[in-house]
Amino acid sequence: MKKTLNHTVVPWFILTSSLVLGYLCSIVTEFNWNFSIALALILTLAILYRNNFGKPHVAVARTLLGLLFMFSGFVKGIDPLGTQYQVQDYFSAYGTTWANPLSMMLSLALITAEFVVGVALILNLRISVTAWITVLMMGFFTITTWLDATIYSDKITDCGCFGKAITLSNWQTFFKNLVLNIWVVILFFGRYRIRNTFSLKNEVVMATLITILFLSFQFYNLRHLPVIDFLDWKVGVKLNPPKTEPVTYLFTYKNKETQDVHEFDSKNLPADLSTNWEFMETTIIDPNPRNLMIPIFDNNSEDGYDVSDFVADYPGYFFILAVNNLKKAKLKNMDKIFHLKDFASQHDHQFMFLFDLNTSEKGIKKFRNSADRNDFDIYFSDDKSIKAIVRSNPGLILLHDGVVVKKWAWRDLPTVEKIQELMK
Repeated sequence: MKKTLNHTVVPWFILTSSLVLGYLCSIVTEFNWNFSIALALILTLAILYRNNFGKPHVAVARTLLGLLFMFSGFVKGIDPLGTQYQVQDYFSAYGTTWANPLSMMLSLALITAEFVVGVALILNLRISVTAWITVLMMGFFTITTWLDATIYSDKITDCGCFGKAITLSNWQTFFKNLVLNIWVVILFFGRYRIRNTFSLKNEVVMATLITILFLSFQFYNLRHLPVIDFLDWKVGVKLNPPKTEPVTYLFTYKNKETQDVHEFDSKNLPADLSTNWEFMETTIIDPNPRNLMIPIFDNNSEDGYDVSDFVADYPGYFFILAVNNLKKAKLKNMDKIFHLKDFASQHDHQFMFLFDLNTSEKGIKKFRNSADRNDFDIYFSDDKSIKAIVRSNPGLILLHDGVVVKKWAWRDLPTVEKIQELMK
């Protein structure tokens, strides 16, 4: 009876509990003592009963880890430039900006390793080695996300674990990694119960082929735009959607006599509010889609006012050539850019040159000289906002009535004829 309990009931209880805790990670966004204790308890049980997991338990843990690693690597592989930006944010937080030139290489290596390990877990490729790599990777991820949640929370708000496909808070990410560590314990101590499916030669060939194919996939997304756009400014999105649902304001007060805390809406405030209640906070519940417009400043005027509302609400076609770093921008297609600008002017469409706020006067002057014309104004936004709307430097965005119609990387800029076909 005891043997059945230790080798069947307890292992399945640990696995089932880990799945429940994994689901709860989507709800618990901040540090929670009860949730932390529950995670620590199940992880401790997994370690204590590490030798009691059989082949079915190890197979479940291996499959779950493999699928998650593959998904994480795939969504980051769609947008390797976004992962590079995230790595640079880490370098900035850790005070190691001298390593920025290595950020792209590190991003590609991390994304590829994560995806290949995921495939290796699913296909059961050399599991004894793969299990060790998984332990090392999860150890690194767990320590990093612990630092994000405790020390660098003001500098790192999103680890980018799932690119822009899924955004988690720092504590959610750390808790998620603790859940994964439960499966890692099961996999690592049960790795000898799994037999290799393929010969060593075939495994090397398969791993090499997967690596080459996935690297090629990433390079394609780097040379063009991501094949799946997870950014806010994706095709079909309205930048400033109308607010059709009422916004609710909830006010939290503490009773001065009883110390009870209550939440009221604006229509049900107590009569003795000013005398017996102490204000604590306001909660705003807005069910409407959020405004996706970035701040855009007109530095051509003395006031330097924000023109973002004009862009979002413009009734017609609006081109934006976004340049997040003029020094590194690929401006080989200047003729095509200005053909499009002239086309826009001739047909009463808007065409905006949008540069990073840190662009120097010298750089702007050089850009105007290279264009050999001065019949255009330049507008500005911060580099992070520009990077968050298009993954190309420069990138072209076409809006119509405030809706994103199409986006292009600099090497894929359309001809006037293609724009006319698109407008039809």
